[in-house]
Amino acid sequence: MKSFNLLVRKYILLWALLAMVVGYLAGRFNETRVISLRFLITPLLFCMVFIMVFPTSLRSLAKLKDYLYPMAVSFLLFLLGPFIAYAVAGVIPQRFGFMRTGIVISSTVPPNAMLSAWTGFLEGDILLTLIIQSFTFMVWVFLVPFGFSLFFGKSSYFSLTLLLKNLFILIVIPFLIAVCLKRLFRRWMNEELLSRIKPTLSTLSGIIELFIILISVALSAQIITDNPAIIAWGVCTSAFYYAVSFAVSISLTRLFRITQEQSIPLIYENGTRNLSIAMVVAITTFRGEATLGVAACIISQFPVAALFYTILRRSGGYSR
Repeated sequence: MKSFNLLVRKYILLWALLAMVVGYLAGRFNETRVISLRFLITPLLFCMVFIMVFPTSLRSLAKLKDYLYPMAVSFLLFLLGPFIAYAVAGVIPQRFGFMRTGIVISSTVPPNAMLSAWTGFLEGDILLTLIIQSFTFMVWVFLVPFGFSLFFGKSSYFSLTLLLKNLFILIVIPFLIAVCLKRLFRRWMNEELLSRIKPTLSTLSGIIELFIILISVALSAQIITDNPAIIAWGVCTSAFYYAVSFAVSISLTRLFRITQEQSIPLIYENGTRNLSIAMVVAITTFRGEATLGVAACIISQFPVAALFYTILRRSGGYSR
């Protein structure tokens, strides 16, 4: 299973591109069958989120008091992310406004498990990554309605009521079910077991996400056909957003004199967003085409993170 997990993660960009190509071809030449698969999206989203949050533990928050200063910077970066995305995505033509929406949505969600991976590669503070992931997830659930109202309140396709309902059904309920199941079976589901199965669960969640991308692109095939430059706009803009986010994060960690080990998770916080959650929000609360913006972020997020990994390693300040 370990080799399978590595295979999926190593070639995630290839799988994402393949899902988009297959989705486009399916939607272009067999639209009727694709439309019939629309009903699968909601249950798939529910399963994806449940699998993703099941191994999550909030125990790391008990150590929050030991990291108040770096967490203050983390919270600042978390708040800055959507404003950076909104400014950068402004270059996208108005007719591709849904692509802009998807990129902004992608900038609001908390970081995923890759934050710990990149931090480990660069010998940063792993405990801080766990605190950031837990803290930002809790904060995101409460702040996202206000943030989306700020950015999309005047948009005809945004509904705060719908957002709150979907957050409860597709985010809060899976999280609560996961907590209850772990308590019910806590004799068998200890932290050691959850740590062992976490990579496999992440892989399963990623596979479901790829299938959702396939269906979403298939449903938007006609729009892509009419506007062939749309994917290029999305990928280039989202890549630029991540590059700017990394530059801002590096600058702020140096400005606030964060230690080398603690600066790594802060630098990668906005560059490792949990795009599975972004996909949930895009599909359920906005027009379906907004998922193309999230898909563009999925394609560009990892390469930009890898680029800055190389830069940080070669700079000499983040390696031993």
